[in-house]
Amino acid sequence: LQSIPVRNLNTKTTFKNWTITEHVSYLAGLEDLAFNALKKKGTDFNKYRGPTGLGKFEKNSIAKGKDMRPQDVIEWWRLSRAKVVETLADATPGRKIKWWNNEIDYLTFAATKLSETWSHGLDIYECMKKDYEDSVRIEHVALYGFLNIEKISKINKLKYENVRIELIGPEYRAWQFGDEKSENTINGNAGDWCRVVTGRTGKGFKPTLTAEGASGHGRRRPRRPVGARLSSCSTSQRGRLHGGGEHWRHRQH
Repeated sequence: LQSIPVRNLNTKTTFKNWTITEHVSYLAGLEDLAFNALKKKGTDFNKYRGPTGLGKFEKNSIAKGKDMRPQDVIEWWRLSRAKVVETLADATPGRKIKWWNNEIDYLTFAATKLSETWSHGLDIYECMKKDYEDSVRIEHVALYGFLNIEKISKINKLKYENVRIELIGPEYRAWQFGDEKSENTINGNAGDWCRVVTGRTGKGFKPTLTAEGASGHGRRRPRRPVGARLSSCSTSQRGRLHGGGEHWRHRQH
């Protein structure tokens, strides 16, 4: 954001036709909501009940940003995010938190928040026609995807099977999630996995992910590409991660 001239902060992105400033306003509002969830048990969610709650939240956050200078919107996001980071730094990973209509643990919550920011960052890079180079920090986004597999399978009415995720990340880091004895595995590039699970699979995206697993008759299914199949689940609503897996599912309130 620091490298983008102020005059370009009103550039529109492909996501909901939002400008860069509107993305940042949304993220800043989300950090305020997160801090309320951490400190006041999510009392602010009372303002956003029902099927139109998320839309109302988006409009309110963007409207607040419109009354501010673009530079002040960025500062709003930074300060609000810092309060959330400071609170999470001393938190117990297994502690539960109310996040929209879900109760999730702090580990999943932190991974969700990081993934949210990362995915909106990709939208901004895209609209500015800048190349984004993945760093080892996408391990947190990869974890977010793994933590939500069972929940998303249920929401999409898919049979859940224990799965092992084996990824190669930046700097040739090897990341594995899940039971190493699982008969079902997904393998491939970590950046591809992260883009699939956050719904950032635009035109021309060709993931290298493959899957292997046992069939219902106890036979091994051959290794096969899974990017398109996963993308169809993850992008049914290319939107928020507010429920601990929003990109993977139809929105539920």
